[in-house]
Amino acid sequence: MNELNFNLQNQAYKQITGKILRNEYRPGQKISQKNIEIDLQLGRTPVREALLRLRRDGLIYSIPQSGTFVTKIDLDAAINARFIRENLEAKIVSEAAALENNNLLLNQARDAIELQEQYAAKAEYHNFFNADEEFHKTFYLMTNHAQVWDWLQTINIQFNRFRWLRLAISDLPWNTLIEQHKEILSAVENHDGEKAVTAAAKHLHLIFDEEMAVLQAFPEYFDNLPE
Repeated sequence: MNELNFNLQNQAYKQITGKILRNEYRPGQKISQKNIEIDLQLGRTPVREALLRLRRDGLIYSIPQSGTFVTKIDLDAAINARFIRENLEAKIVSEAAALENNNLLLNQARDAIELQEQYAAKAEYHNFFNADEEFHKTFYLMTNHAQVWDWLQTINIQFNRFRWLRLAISDLPWNTLIEQHKEILSAVENHDGEKAVTAAAKHLHLIFDEEMAVLQAFPEYFDNLPE
């Protein structure tokens, strides 16, 4: 595969993954390669190769004579991914708190919080999610664990699909999320590792505090629903 084809395949893969993540291609929805080619304005080969990767990732599946479908959100996988993220992030923020302050990255984290405040005021939850990701990523960069963050993106796919749905609920506690980010940042900046760990755990637990509200709003989007 030449470099151009590889880049186009990666572009197709990222764009389709993003649409699944953001529920633009909904859980359970039937999709077709031809329609995706038109939607993304990409050729047949990169889209076909991207779909093969997505099938391996468990984001789509095919049924003979029926077609290709977006997988539903695996609730068990989302909960287990949150467990991994929570335990890793506890270590990350603890390490960050023990380091000399990196003002560039601390300012990036502050900027992410300011953006979240702006997006929350306008209920722009897609942008809010992206700013949330940037906030958390800064601590992985701070501790030289950027590769761990990249690795988590695959592990977290079901968890992140849940998070996107959660953001679509109108009574989401935007201000609580922002205040928790401020607590994490303050603890790291003041080298209070114990407080940083506690704040990060509380923040990640909050994600599933609205679990039933999400499941009740979108029951058709999930596998492994509780009895």
